[in-house]
This record gives sequence, structure tokens and C-alpha cells, in this order.
Amino acid sequence: MKAFELLKESIVNCTISLGYFCEKDKTVFYTEASPNALGAVLVQIDNKGSPRIISFASKALTSTEKKYAQNQREALGAVWAVEYFSHFLLGRQFTLRTDAKGITFILNRTRETSKRALTRADGWALRLSPYRYDVEFIRGLENIADPSSRLYCGHDEAFNEDTSPWEIAHLETNTVEFLTEAKIRDATNRDTTLQRVKESLESSDWPKYLQRYKVVSSDLYSKEGLLVKNGCIVVPVELRLKALEVAHAGHPQTAKFKSILRERVWWPGITGDAEKWVKSCDACAVNGKPEKHTPMERTLVPRTVWEVIAMDFNGPYAKFGGISILVIIDLRSRFAIARPVKSTAFEYTNKILDDIFAREGFPKSIKTDNGPPFNGAEYKQYCTDRGIQTIFSTPFFPQQNGLAESFMKVVNKAMSVAVSSGNSYVTELQNAVHAYNAGAHSVIKVPPEEIMMGRKIKRRLPLLEHKKSAHVEELLDSRDYEGKLEGKAREDRRRGAKCCSVKPGDTVILERHSREKRQSRFDAKRYTVLTEQNGSLLLTDQEGHTVKRHVTKTKKSSSMEKHAKNKCPTKCRKSKCR
Repeated sequence: MKAFELLKESIVNCTISLGYFCEKDKTVFYTEASPNALGAVLVQIDNKGSPRIISFASKALTSTEKKYAQNQREALGAVWAVEYFSHFLLGRQFTLRTDAKGITFILNRTRETSKRALTRADGWALRLSPYRYDVEFIRGLENIADPSSRLYCGHDEAFNEDTSPWEIAHLETNTVEFLTEAKIRDATNRDTTLQRVKESLESSDWPKYLQRYKVVSSDLYSKEGLLVKNGCIVVPVELRLKALEVAHAGHPQTAKFKSILRERVWWPGITGDAEKWVKSCDACAVNGKPEKHTPMERTLVPRTVWEVIAMDFNGPYAKFGGISILVIIDLRSRFAIARPVKSTAFEYTNKILDDIFAREGFPKSIKTDNGPPFNGAEYKQYCTDRGIQTIFSTPFFPQQNGLAESFMKVVNKAMSVAVSSGNSYVTELQNAVHAYNAGAHSVIKVPPEEIMMGRKIKRRLPLLEHKKSAHVEELLDSRDYEGKLEGKAREDRRRGAKCCSVKPGDTVILERHSREKRQSRFDAKRYTVLTEQNGSLLLTDQEGHTVKRHVTKTKKSSSMEKHAKNKCPTKCRKSKCR
């Protein structure tokens, strides 16, 4: 008796803890079926040959499943178990071990040899086609899934033969039906409003709620039980959504969609309903155009040099060992600095910044984009320790850091010249930056280096007099302001800019910043607008996560209200005014 109790205790404590799943280890799967339940054990074997149990699973059979033949229960156990652990097994080679020889034969059959599903077990086996596995027969004494199937007591749902865990999408037949004259005639006979319109056409007595029909009464007439306006059938309320759905097959845009409707049907407010339908169409939304640009907002130039600087990276350049170019521009003088760095990681960037700031001092503010080099904790801490304010542009909208972005043309040309000429990219980059700083800027009409240094700089050409620069600060401010206004007017005209149409509370979808061929321009995920400032939007999703985007990277999305029968789709105040 004592030996029996020790044996039971040993069995109970044989598995003290479960192991973690490892991508590199061999995966082995045990399945078993008893008259009352199914059992499975997921095991992995490391490179030393040591096994560890990952998980156990059991499922009680329903009264119907208990009546299956044993080979069918074994097949059901194998299929259910594999699909239950599909998140571990799908896309990975594994070994399935069972003590049923008949099931070993069925599961090893390929689609080529399975001309048709001969039994229920064959049909279940075909569900394992997406998996890569080998089947091994083992003796019942070696099947460690046996206790999971025999000792489990519970009440579980029947095995669902209609869905599979690896099925991520399915196609359905088009549910759009034809809208025939017979259907419209039957609906017209049931529509009390259209029947009252017919009576008013004969009696010329128009109730107030039929005012929208009265104004077009000269164009209305009855024909074969239908109400017609200038050759177009007047659609009853209950079929208007169906008419919109049928006419929008092929997803025509708003103008084409309204043209299709106007040639065939009519009802009060048809134009507005057509516009709402297109805006609410998911397929049209994700493949449409983004919102219009907002008018440019120009900022005044800083009062002193090195007060506000703009910073950005360009690259990497594979032909030069993967280096990137760090560009820094003073917003008052337009003075540019360009330095090569091995990586955009801040451990390389901070050395360049320390060298420049040791000579020029710390700026008041640094303006950058939201790229990885500038959104890390190290960069923020670096600026905080030195009392530097960080200014970030809206993600994926580089125009807000336009001065640094436009200088990238100079950098790219210098690197291209280095490739074509075979010269050192360091030399070509240095020459390009010196040429930019030494020439009069197109807006302020003064060389950036003279404003930055306060004197004329001697370069490769002779300089007769070494003296301070004689520029007038007020004149620079005036030129900068006038140049920005002129550029704003030109760009606003070119882009057709208008005031932001997206307001707080609206729903929008976001443009993909990278997409594959044939992929829609916008992602279908919806966001709610929290705030809007000059086209920059703060958005939130259903989980509460917030993102920032410019309005030109979004598209307003709405939903067409699914009106019940005899409800007015045009939302007028009186329900009878249709």
C-alpha cells in the first residue's frame, strides 16, 4: 500500500513546472483521444536532447462526439489539438506523435493522394494543410497525453468545423442586388408620402410637409404605378439606401456617382445623400486623396544669430561606408554647418554638438523633426541639462523644418560630385558649405557667414579690406518678412491651400508613410481629432493612444447613417417630409 501511495505522489509531482517556448528547439506534439475527452501535450527538446513540457490541454467531448468511432475521435483529437496550439505551431516544422496507426496513415496523406474526403476523419485532416509536420506512431505506454484525455472532467463546446484559427480572411459573394421597377412599384404603393403626392398632383392641394415636392410639381407625373420626375423614377424612402448601394458599384467618385443617379432616379436631397455615401465608403476613403494643404504660417526671424537653430540628418550614403550628414542651420543668418557622422545614434551626434557648441555657445532652441535620432531620452536629457528648448515638427511633414530640408539639396549635390569625380566626400562637402555661406542669400541678399561672424571672411579669392560687415538689422528683418510673405502667397496658390476642414471631434484615417505596390494609400484604422492648430492634428485611437499628423497626411472619414424604414435620410425636422 505504501508503494502504491508513493507511486501516485510521484506521478502527481512529475511535472513541477512548465518551460518557455524557444524558437530554436525541436517541437514535439502528443495527442490522444479517450471515450470522454481529448488530450494534448506540447513538448520541446533542446540541442542536448533534454525535453521540457510547454503546455497541457484537454477538451471534453459532447454527447454527439462521444458516439464517433475511435479512429474519428483520434483524428478529431489531433486536429483540435494542433489548431488549439496554432500560435505555436503555424509556420514551424513539428512532429505529431499519436498511438493510433489508422490516424497516422490519414494524417500523412497529401492533397495529391487525397482525391476526396472519404470519411469525417479525412475531412478533418485536410484542415491541417497549412501546417508543416511529420506524424510518428508511438506505443500507448509512451503517449504522455493519455492522462490529459482520461482524467479530464468538464463541459466544453463542440468542435467548430466552420472556422479555423489560421483563417485570417474570407471572401463573400457580392450582396448588392438589382433594383427593378417592380420592387420600386411595390414600395411606392406602401409609401404613404408618395401616395399623398400622387393625390396632390390631381387635386393641386399640397400640404405643408410636401413643399419639397410641390416646387417640382410641374415635372412630376404618374406612370404605371410609379412616380416619375422628368423621366427619372422617384424612389421611396425604404429603397433609397439600396439605390445608393446599387449605383455605387465600382466605387465611382462623387461627381460620377451623382451623374449616374441623376440620369435614372430622384428624391428630395439626393445630391446630399450621394455625397454622404461616397464619404462614408471605406474603399473610397482608403484610396482617395488627402485633405488640402492649409495656408502657410510664417514665423518671424529670430532677433539674434544662434538663438534658434534647425537640425536634421541626411543619408545614409552606402557608397561612403554608410555615413550620414548632420546639418545645422542658424535661422537668422542662414549660416550652415554640415558634419559627417558614422551613425545617427546620439552617442555619435553629441560629440559633434559638443564641438560646435564649444565654439558657438548653446542656442536657445533647436528645431528638429520627430525622427529616431531626436525622439530618444538621451537627446532630450542633453538639451535639458544645457537649458536648450526642443522644438519638434509634425511627424512625416518635413516642410515645417523647411530651412534644414532645403539645404539637403546642397548636401546631395556635393556627395554626387564626390562619387562622379572620385574626390573625397569630406572635401566636396566642405567646399559646398563654404560656397553656400559665402554667397548672398536669395532672400536677405547678404552672405550668411557675414551675418553670423559680423565681418567679411577671406576665402580663396583676395579680400582688400578686413572689416566688419555693414548690414543693417532692420533691413534684414524687412527682407526676410517680405520674402516669406511672397513665398507664402506663391505656395498657397500652387497647392490650392484652404482653411483646415478637419475639426476636433472629426474622425480621420491616416496616410501610410510606406506602402507596398497595390496597397491602399490610407490605413482603414479610425482616429478621433483631439486638437487642431494650423493643420497640425493631435489624434487618438480607440485604445487611447495619441499620435500627431499634419492634415495633409489624413483624410476625413464619416459613416452613412443606416436609416430605418420610413425615416428621412435627409434628416429634416419632420419625419413625413421625404
